[in-house]
Amino acid sequence: MEAATNSAQQELESGASLSEITYRVRRKVDDAVRTLVAADFSALQADLEEIAAMELAHVGESGVTTVAGDAVDRMSDREWSPLGALESVHAVLEAISVERTGEAQPIMPLATISVTEDMATAMRLHALGWKSVYHHEILANGLAPEDLKTMLTQRLRWAQGTMQVLLRENPLVQRGLSWGQRLMYFSTMWSYLSGFAAVVYFAAPIIYLTLGILPVSSLSFEFFVRFIPFMVVNQLLFLVAGHGIPTWRGQQYSLALFPTWIKSCTTAARNVWFGRPLGFAVTPKARQDGGPGWSLIRPQIIVAVLLAVALVAGITRLLVGLSEPLGTLVNTAWVAFDLVVLSVLVKAVLYKGFVPEGSGAGENPVGPEGPEERNADAV
Repeated sequence: MEAATNSAQQELESGASLSEITYRVRRKVDDAVRTLVAADFSALQADLEEIAAMELAHVGESGVTTVAGDAVDRMSDREWSPLGALESVHAVLEAISVERTGEAQPIMPLATISVTEDMATAMRLHALGWKSVYHHEILANGLAPEDLKTMLTQRLRWAQGTMQVLLRENPLVQRGLSWGQRLMYFSTMWSYLSGFAAVVYFAAPIIYLTLGILPVSSLSFEFFVRFIPFMVVNQLLFLVAGHGIPTWRGQQYSLALFPTWIKSCTTAARNVWFGRPLGFAVTPKARQDGGPGWSLIRPQIIVAVLLAVALVAGITRLLVGLSEPLGTLVNTAWVAFDLVVLSVLVKAVLYKGFVPEGSGAGENPVGPEGPEERNADAV
């Protein structure tokens, strides 16, 4: 055990993974325990054989069987192996274990109010005064969805569970949370309400380009002096939060999946307020066959068609003098942006799944990243 501990200390100082170090130490100590137990049983077996050969007992004058005195003296001198030391061995193992499974559980069991139990449990732990820290090592690798249907199933469950937590344990009124924690949890939850806002966002340029009705009362300098700085700061915030990681794909999905977000809000509300079943579905771990899933994005296709029709109508109205040039220009750019956002779903529908490098099945359509990154980037 001492040798294993010294070796682990050297590995830790060299920067090796703490979880891997702990695993190797536990294996070494387990081997030592087995050796100790084997030696104990060997000694016990030898003692039993020796005891069997002794004249242990004799019958006294009263007819009662008693143990011979020489046998007691001989066994008293033997040095029995300390089987009780195993308890100390396991205490050492617990001391170096990184699992700590018994620390939080007695205080607060796993939250069961939502299908996203990890977030609900974390919020409760923070409310109890526990602190979370960032750990830089990758301790577990997960599987990203391999097709659009699987991805939509996964995102719907995440959104439904998040809305369940919001409706049952609103973080803004939870005691024990700091205001920073309340705002962070709340921002995650209310972001799924953006599905309803997306309907207005898509409808506004369509209505203007086809009917000439502005979504705002003015397109004057006062409007743009407020709107443009907001958009610039919004994009800068994405850059800061992403810290060098591209966030454009996430921005596309946050808007393009508006039907999923709307469904999550309505189904979660029916579940919490009226007790309707949520229809929980585990994310499939393998690609689902069935060909391209165009029917899965029917609402987005309808919106894209309406946007394209509105674009043609807007240009036609401008040419015949029925619309104002600045308003048409702004809304045309708006429509173009919306179509670019929705185009991410076309790539997701056509995605054929991850193809390992060197498999001869064709070039990977996404890029040179690792398997998880490739899947996450494509779907």
